[in-house]
Amino acid sequence: MNRFLMIAIAVLLGLFVFLGFRLTGIGSSSWVVSGVILGSILLYPLVWNAKLPDRIDKIIRGCTYFAMGLLGLLLAQLLVRDILFIPLSYLNPNLAVGAFSNTATLSMMGVAVLFLVIGYWKALQGPQIVKVEIPIPSLPAGLENFLIAQISDLHAGPGIDHTYVENIVNQVLSLNADIVVLTGDIADGDFDKYHHRVAPLARLSEKTPALYVTGNHEFIHDSEKWIGHFKKIGMNVLMNQHTLISNEKGSILFAGVTDPAGRNIHPHGGPNVELSLKGSPTSDIKILLAHQPDIADRASAFFDLQLSGHTHAGQFFPWNYAIKLFQRYDRGLKKSGPMWVYTNIGTGYWGPPLRLGTTSEITLIQLIKG
Repeated sequence: MNRFLMIAIAVLLGLFVFLGFRLTGIGSSSWVVSGVILGSILLYPLVWNAKLPDRIDKIIRGCTYFAMGLLGLLLAQLLVRDILFIPLSYLNPNLAVGAFSNTATLSMMGVAVLFLVIGYWKALQGPQIVKVEIPIPSLPAGLENFLIAQISDLHAGPGIDHTYVENIVNQVLSLNADIVVLTGDIADGDFDKYHHRVAPLARLSEKTPALYVTGNHEFIHDSEKWIGHFKKIGMNVLMNQHTLISNEKGSILFAGVTDPAGRNIHPHGGPNVELSLKGSPTSDIKILLAHQPDIADRASAFFDLQLSGHTHAGQFFPWNYAIKLFQRYDRGLKKSGPMWVYTNIGTGYWGPPLRLGTTSEITLIQLIKG
């Protein structure tokens, strides 16, 4: 049994015990609810491997995602309640009785389900356009107002269908950007089963240069097929490589690094900032495309701007707050030394189709003189 599996089982067992004890006021039913939620999540390997017939896959996937979302929302409410009322119960037991009653527990479960419905609706509405101005001190006048459209973490596959992707493409093309960059986790899942869902992306490279870097999810299933397919539909795939975008008014060097998950395929397949710049020509500014934003501290000595994704900004409550504890560049525009870092919070979603406290985005970046 590998280490990851042992840790996962230990965490799920701990959550099962926690829910069983902390869903108070409903007697032995708390263990039934806890078992159903955690048991549904244990079914996830069945959908992860994408080997089930479509109809069964959709049913099990829906149950698993519902359980994941419900678990997160219940945990947040239970922890807040316990932090507030357990100390109070020692001071004045009568004041805390209602907080641990049958009514309170059922109310929390009802609130969790309501938030699931709201989050599901919000996720299916698709992304908003987020416009960001980034000042670059060395920007030549000819590149003033250069527009970059960024798509990240689309996760086209089991949860994101052809229609959703078509809508993304229409929105991006309406922006009339000078270049489109796709910063990883664009595709997800079995290539033969889901490659048709990314077909609309081919329209992007027909209108403007389109650059693509891998995310970790491209390496979970059929990485060579996915990468080859993106090249086939006109994407310039940068795997520790660079390309120069230039005209008579100025030049921008775009470099792209492979996601660390590439090491699962090849020992030397991870990100290499120095290699991405090897043999690069001179340029007015340098921009790095890297799926995971935490490479910024290594890249800041070489680039003016880094564009990333990966974090989803936690995607839904309470993880949209918890992620700040683990990710320095969890969302939006920040700095690593002299270099700007912009983290797109995801054009799609992964796992439970939920957006609570975050909204999917297409980023329109405008370069201005700093």
